[in-house]
Amino acid sequence: MKRINLKFSDLKNVFSKLSFAVMIFVMGLKLNAQQYNVTGTAVTMTTPGCYRLTNACSQAGAVWNIYKINLTQKFDITLTLNFGNRPNIYYDPPSGSSCGTNCGGDGMSFILQPTSIGIVGSGGDVGYGLGFSTSLGIVMDTYTANPTDPTHQHISIHKNGDILHATTNELVSFLAAQSWPCSAATTSCVTDGQDHLFRFKYTPGVLGIDTILVYFGFGGTLPALPTLTYIGNVVANIFGGNPNVYWGIGGSTGGCYNLQTVCMTTVSNFVSDSATCAGTPINFTNNSLSGLPITSWFWHFGDGDSSHLPNPVHIYNNPGIYNVSLEIINSGGFSSIMTHAIDVHPKPNVVVNDPVICEGDTAVLTATGANIYTWNNGLSPGAVKHVIPISSTSYIVTGLNSWGCSNLDTAMVTVHPLPVVSITPDSSICLGDTIELTINGAQNYLWSTGQTTATISVSPAINSIYHVAATDMNGCIVDTAVFVALYESPQVSFSFNPNPAEGCAPLTVAFKDESSPLMNFWFWDFGDGNTSSQQNPVHNYIANGDFDISLSVITTQGCKGAINIPAIIKVFENPVASFTTNNLVFSLSYANVLFNSSSSSSNVVDWYWDFGDPTFIDDISYQQNPSYQYLNQGTFLAWLYVSTVHGCVDSTYKSIMVIEDSLVFPNFITPNGDGINDYLYIKNLENVKDNKLLVFNRWGKKVYEKEHYNPDLDRWDGKGLADGTYFYILTYKGILQEGEYKSSLMILR
Repeated sequence: MKRINLKFSDLKNVFSKLSFAVMIFVMGLKLNAQQYNVTGTAVTMTTPGCYRLTNACSQAGAVWNIYKINLTQKFDITLTLNFGNRPNIYYDPPSGSSCGTNCGGDGMSFILQPTSIGIVGSGGDVGYGLGFSTSLGIVMDTYTANPTDPTHQHISIHKNGDILHATTNELVSFLAAQSWPCSAATTSCVTDGQDHLFRFKYTPGVLGIDTILVYFGFGGTLPALPTLTYIGNVVANIFGGNPNVYWGIGGSTGGCYNLQTVCMTTVSNFVSDSATCAGTPINFTNNSLSGLPITSWFWHFGDGDSSHLPNPVHIYNNPGIYNVSLEIINSGGFSSIMTHAIDVHPKPNVVVNDPVICEGDTAVLTATGANIYTWNNGLSPGAVKHVIPISSTSYIVTGLNSWGCSNLDTAMVTVHPLPVVSITPDSSICLGDTIELTINGAQNYLWSTGQTTATISVSPAINSIYHVAATDMNGCIVDTAVFVALYESPQVSFSFNPNPAEGCAPLTVAFKDESSPLMNFWFWDFGDGNTSSQQNPVHNYIANGDFDISLSVITTQGCKGAINIPAIIKVFENPVASFTTNNLVFSLSYANVLFNSSSSSSNVVDWYWDFGDPTFIDDISYQQNPSYQYLNQGTFLAWLYVSTVHGCVDSTYKSIMVIEDSLVFPNFITPNGDGINDYLYIKNLENVKDNKLLVFNRWGKKVYEKEHYNPDLDRWDGKGLADGTYFYILTYKGILQEGEYKSSLMILR
């Protein structure tokens, strides 16, 4: 080890030369003094980090660090100890005095133990003793009091409060001490009134083989080699497997007055937030004490991460116990390392439900997983909250567990709007009518009638209100209702003219509405396929038959009524006059016409014939099927009048033609312009429209040809032909006859 040649008096001079920034550091030391428990006669001194253990005889005082160290980690501190002033080796109290002056008793001990309190009242116990049943002590004895003590001041390592030498509890004898110049010939040794540096360095070993190095210095320096060395399983053999212990230093006096002090020269120490929680930034505050400015900090957080900041912030991702160590080095080269076990607590597993409600309902928020719950949105603390949001809203709950760790969760209250439904508006119907009530906009419905369909049919006997609960797909319900009012049904009746309404077609009937109360709509069905919307219509029946009459009405209040009277209209059949004849065109030579009535009615009882022949007064007949002889050529209108048993009449006529169809063929013409036989004139040929005339000369040559020869128009006179004999052929087809006529024709001029 490098030898440190720094005197404690030099450290004192440094304090007087601190700048303002260093003063702040010193002020911090005063504040950090609270990290030590002062017990017994020990008191805090004005110098930061310094404590007085005794200042009189029969006293015992101790200073304990309030933080446990973990012996699975390195531990290294440097203290400044002052054992008082002892001019003589042996104590010889003055005559008549109960307390000797500056006689150097009894010494101090550096102690590791599972508790952070404890003092020993006996001066001979050197601030240690049997009161520390489970402990390790570096005993620095400045007075020979116990039977096993040597006659000089000495240093040794013990356990379990047993300071006697040569016992099983003495781990390292004073005989092994190096750089301890106390002997029987030395009058003062460490009770020289001077400050002595004390360094305790602990290193955990492999397989439980730990090493303790104790350095004790004179003249403000530490020796290069350890004064005492202990190697062994400290945790198992001394502390029963518990590595977590407190450290402190105690001192005592017996019958000898002494001033014993301790100052934290280079002591690494730190504090963390009171609540150490996984996933949350944890502030580590350097509370180390050093007589000289600290120049470096090296943190090990126990999870693989480290830092060189004086006051780092670290986040542990997982809960657990982590051994956090801080190693410091000051400007004088003094180093110290301290390890605390940090219990990182789990965050509470805060869980809050996500209610789904309908608009206007109350949502119950229930948080679990923590001890204390606070909410946003102005909600008071508590695990269960009742809220009525008007729309979907998030609520943040922060839960705090018993370790002070917090976590949060967000509850989403989903607010479904109430279904927007449309329902059949308030309606009015007539008594006895049925109305359909329909609601839309939801998924399920429940009417006050017990029906569950969207549309229901009702026939109320009185004015009624129908309620319906409409439920949408989210289970949200809205109630609505519809009012149905009743009106009086109309009394329907009518009259007609003529009365009775019967007659031959066409029959005209005038109808008159006599319904009550006041109407604003009429619909007549006349039974023959015709209708009317007039109040008092007039209808003309064309067809015969028995006809039902129905009248439908609507009152001014919308009430409907109807009446139907069967077969009230009787329209008698009109006969259809018709007849047949044996022909319509007759030859004058035989113009006897046979008339046969074919009128279409079984009810025809009278026939009247008018044959249209003006030459005879008696050209009529009352027979059903008469005959008549026309004696003159011409066209005659023959009428038939028929009547039924109900007096219904019809008539018809036919045109009878009587013609002279006998052809007279000439055999010569004299086209000399005297108006007699000037052209070929065939008498009565005008009654034979379909004909063909061919004229040939004597040699058989065709000299004239004419389709539909008309003597009055065509007037063939043989123009251009020589007088002589010719031959003509007439082919004809008339109304009554057809044939072919051949004759010679003489042309004479």
